[in-house]
Amino acid sequence: MIKLTLAQTSYESPLGFTLSFDKTWKRLPKEVLQQRMKDVKDFLEYRKDIQFDACYQKIGNADMDYPYILFKNVYATTSNEDEIKKVQEYFTNKPQFEKVIENLVNGKFGVELKVGKNYYDAKNKILIFTYDMGISIKGNLVGMFAFYFGKNASLITYCYSYKDEFKYDQKEFLDIIYSIKDKGMVNTMGNYVSKHDLAVKYYNDGKMQSEAGNREAAISFYTKAIENYPVEDSYMKSEAYYNRGLNKRYLNNYQGAIADYTEAIKLRPDYYKAYNNRGFAKLQIEDYAGAILDFTQTIKYDNYNTEFTSMALGNRGIAKLSLGQDGCPDLKKAIELGNKNVIKAYNELCK
Repeated sequence: MIKLTLAQTSYESPLGFTLSFDKTWKRLPKEVLQQRMKDVKDFLEYRKDIQFDACYQKIGNADMDYPYILFKNVYATTSNEDEIKKVQEYFTNKPQFEKVIENLVNGKFGVELKVGKNYYDAKNKILIFTYDMGISIKGNLVGMFAFYFGKNASLITYCYSYKDEFKYDQKEFLDIIYSIKDKGMVNTMGNYVSKHDLAVKYYNDGKMQSEAGNREAAISFYTKAIENYPVEDSYMKSEAYYNRGLNKRYLNNYQGAIADYTEAIKLRPDYYKAYNNRGFAKLQIEDYAGAILDFTQTIKYDNYNTEFTSMALGNRGIAKLSLGQDGCPDLKKAIELGNKNVIKAYNELCK
């Protein structure tokens, strides 16, 4: 779950980890992450099967432009130094890693990190590996992996940057890695995994039915996903509510959709897509004042990062006009941002 404050954004792992960013970072939508990571996966030959749980990048960059950070939750951990050494050896035996582990304490070094050098903080149980990816996009890419061995699980952080910028980005990467807090889990790991895997199966079945246009079947599967997600999976549960609401909306069940979007927002208070869709559903039932509030929240939390801002501006303008308010500035701004759907309304009502 993402929490926005005046100063920072945070990543909350379902397995009990929290990391903090400053406000210059944003979380990428899962769909963008899945599509864009296909290219990088090809270069991670020893991790072909990896699935990432979250990705953040600098605000203002094109999707997946660098620097960016990915997270992978691992359902295992250890405090045994011999086992941790085996993890070290697994990576340092790979061609791109030198067999060098330099000690560090709390992210502080006598010298800055060097590409190809590997580091271990024994006190905080953090392994750090740096390597040259050997590929060039706009410039040579380098990567930095950090393994954190937590109370109930482990967290792997993948940081990518351009080689000539790494000396600047590494401090921010380390600040994020060392902001980690580990509160542990509510469920046992075994109980969590069994519930999680079942919920994910139902969620994927719901997605497949939704894409095929089978709305009732999709709603049924999303309902089963919602019932089975463990408490740690609040972020994914919010997505299940969101997608169930979407399918209800397609069936013109606007009240049902509004109820689901509301549950999604309770679990994820900055879920701008849920605010936008709830606002649209309210627009359909002529709750214009409620729609305006939701579209305003969409704009606040999306903050002009995606097309949802332009959609919300356009629909907020229409809602304002429906109440006799001046919605023309919103329509104009929406058009400037690329929303062509409100051009006709603007020409008819604002010129």
